[in-house]
Amino acid sequence: MNLSWGRNRYDFSWETLRSFLDGVSPIDLDRLALQSRDEAYQFLVQYGYDLAIPSEHHEAWSVFREGIEYLERVICPAPTTEDVAVGLPEEIKQIADLTEILLLASHGGPLQPWACALLRVMHTISHANHAVRSPFYRQIQSQILERYRQHVHQDAQGKLHLGTGLLAVPLEDIQLREEKSRDSLILKLLHKPDNVAQGVFDRIGVKLVTPTKVDALLVLKYIRRNHLAIFANIMPGRSRNTLIDLERFRDVYESISRPGAPGSFKSNWAALQRPTEPSSEESQHQNPHSSSTFRSIQFTCRQLIRVPNPQYSALQELRAALSERIPSEELAALLSKLSADNPEPVLRFFFPYEVQILDHENHLRTLEGESSHANYRLRQLRTARRRVLGSLLTTQEGR
Repeated sequence: MNLSWGRNRYDFSWETLRSFLDGVSPIDLDRLALQSRDEAYQFLVQYGYDLAIPSEHHEAWSVFREGIEYLERVICPAPTTEDVAVGLPEEIKQIADLTEILLLASHGGPLQPWACALLRVMHTISHANHAVRSPFYRQIQSQILERYRQHVHQDAQGKLHLGTGLLAVPLEDIQLREEKSRDSLILKLLHKPDNVAQGVFDRIGVKLVTPTKVDALLVLKYIRRNHLAIFANIMPGRSRNTLIDLERFRDVYESISRPGAPGSFKSNWAALQRPTEPSSEESQHQNPHSSSTFRSIQFTCRQLIRVPNPQYSALQELRAALSERIPSEELAALLSKLSADNPEPVLRFFFPYEVQILDHENHLRTLEGESSHANYRLRQLRTARRRVLGSLLTTQEGR
């Protein structure tokens, strides 16, 4: 038996096999397993960047440059004095051949963990690039957010309400997020277990702040009754309620609202609003970066988007322009290939967005202290740094 052949045949890449067998995210691998420059080139081609095609070559280098910039600006610096800063080696920044990064990540040496760190960020940026590419994004934003804008009204005293008349619900504030910032999107992908851009559901969002917790439920009722969000399109598994114990609220409400019940709704207002700790099941599904003291109602809804089909419109314009110059039968033959797919006049597809409802008290917690957005982002950043830098961070902390 040829022992050399036997060794090559059974020379497994244990790390990369984990991606296939265990579903390990590629950014959680410690190394690649590419043996030659040609193999590295073919890997890039299959990944999505054929360096022989100018547009793909340019895009790949743009991802490289943004990856270097993001590492140096966001990941390498110490976010607080309690954290450790690291410095990106010049040799990594001066790489002139993209296949070199893959080979450095595949073989041992002092630059291997740095090549892996850069590839983790580049992979994430590549996913982020494809997530934001939609020629219809402005229409998507408008169709989702305008539904809510149209229901927000301001009275003579400057107070905000959702709706008008007797069923209007008071609001402290409403915030409409039209797009998640690029830094936030990349950071979220870096700490998400699956690291998939298609799993980012809060690029567009609606945040409603109410005076009380009861008002938060009234906002939810208003959204349902006015079909701002359709319950049938709520994404299962993405709803979180740590604001109100609904069963307890229902018990109290029914006990004081039935005929002949002692007391009044107003006198039992405090009981209806009493904060409760989230259940063990709620805590289990809570965002690991959220503070345990933060309370809100959150859900993700898919909205059906309708946009004119540009292919259909272009075909109609072309047919109209040529109809006076070319006989109808000849024109039909010329356009037959374009018409073969029989494009629909309107494209219809679902797009997810997130709704968050919270009372004024919990909103104030997002501005300062443990529940603040700044501390939330710090927890995200620390998770991302550990994931991207790995042993590089551990080595520095051990010094």
